[in-house]
Amino acid sequence: MAEKTQSGLAGRLQQVQTTLKRVQTEGERVVDRLRKDATDLLSKDRKRAVQDLLSQAQKLRSDLQKRAERAVRDIEERGQKIVTALEKQADKSIEPIVRRLNMATREELDKLKKKVALIEKRLEEIATGSKAA
Repeated sequence: MAEKTQSGLAGRLQQVQTTLKRVQTEGERVVDRLRKDATDLLSKDRKRAVQDLLSQAQKLRSDLQKRAERAVRDIEERGQKIVTALEKQADKSIEPIVRRLNMATREELDKLKKKVALIEKRLEEIATGSKAA
């Protein structure tokens, strides 16, 4: 009877060992599958993360470009205002000097040019009128 019990125990032990080997094999398969799935998920997450980073970089580039363009426009406008202010200041500063030198201003020269042109036109009319008579 003791032999039957031992052989029964040995058989059961054999069954338990076989079952444990199957469980171990199946567990290894599950772990391998989990590893593969995790790697796939990480790869997808990494791709998504890279895409997100690229998208953010493009937005940042666009924003920086817009800011740079605005800054250039502002600088150009300020520069133009400064030039205009300097020209006005120069005109104001030069006008008294020109008066002291007793020189004609641009406006006065323009008026004189118009008067000379009118006089030349009248002289031509008189000259053509006297040739015809």
